[in-house]
Amino acid sequence: MRLASEFVKLPFRFDVDQLAKELSVVNKNDWIPHPGALAGNFSIPLISLNGEVNDLFNGEMKPTPTLLQSPYFRQVIASFDEVFGRSRLMRLDGGHDIPIHTDVNYHWFDRVRIHIPIVTNPDVTFFCGDERCQMKAGEVWLLDTWKAHRVINESSESRVHLVADTVGSSVFWQRVADIVAGKKMDEKFIAFDPGLEVEPVYEKYNAPLVMMPGELDSLCLDLIADIVANETNDPEVVNQFVNTINEFRWDWRRVWAQFGPTKQGWPEYGRLINRVQRPVKPIYLASNNSRAFIAFQARILGAALNENLLPAFTD
Repeated sequence: MRLASEFVKLPFRFDVDQLAKELSVVNKNDWIPHPGALAGNFSIPLISLNGEVNDLFNGEMKPTPTLLQSPYFRQVIASFDEVFGRSRLMRLDGGHDIPIHTDVNYHWFDRVRIHIPIVTNPDVTFFCGDERCQMKAGEVWLLDTWKAHRVINESSESRVHLVADTVGSSVFWQRVADIVAGKKMDEKFIAFDPGLEVEPVYEKYNAPLVMMPGELDSLCLDLIADIVANETNDPEVVNQFVNTINEFRWDWRRVWAQFGPTKQGWPEYGRLINRVQRPVKPIYLASNNSRAFIAFQARILGAALNENLLPAFTD
């Protein structure tokens, strides 16, 4: 999600001791390696596809056994009063880092990740764009993951954050806008309530079965504008790639007009996706210097058709 500021600190604070207490009783064998096999990076799912141990984004999200046994983790997530997708405990071991990268896939185009440090120290630093930030335990932070960002842990201790992904609501985004604009807000401490039983709200529809032409047009045109805005790109390659994107979205609309999201059209949609899966000479986005073709694949091609989601759309 693109933000108006690299880092945004939300006006909430949570009970570090209770967070650490619930962290201390999680099963140490439940930590799973980073899906990209990054050394020193591990996670425990809290909200995941079907409540199972996985790192998947799309489909019905449910609480995992770890979240169900952790009343304060549930209270923390539910306190935002938002709808949550994939959420995890994320551990970065001492002496390791998360290399510089940008999040350009469909999931991150309209979602933001809420960071709540549980165990950390001053030698853990986030970098985003030209800014850096050291998040303290119990605080609540957002960062602009569309920009190039990385994390380093120069200490000998593991850092653990509770991270929760959400699309947000009008209330959420107005609060963020007010903070970025400099509006002063009193910090609210949210203590653990042993007698409070709450259930966060979980995503069920987080990717299309077949992307509607209007959404596909919006994503494609935003990408085209970003490519054209980079004046260092080769104009000939830009023109070729823009034509490819336009042909793809126009033909998608044609197939939609005949089949809509029905199964009969899925082979045609698949052929359109496969037709544009051809390499192009490197050109880059103006907004974050990501490879344009990789962004096209991750944001649009990889999300436009999801046959596996059919059960959710036929309940």
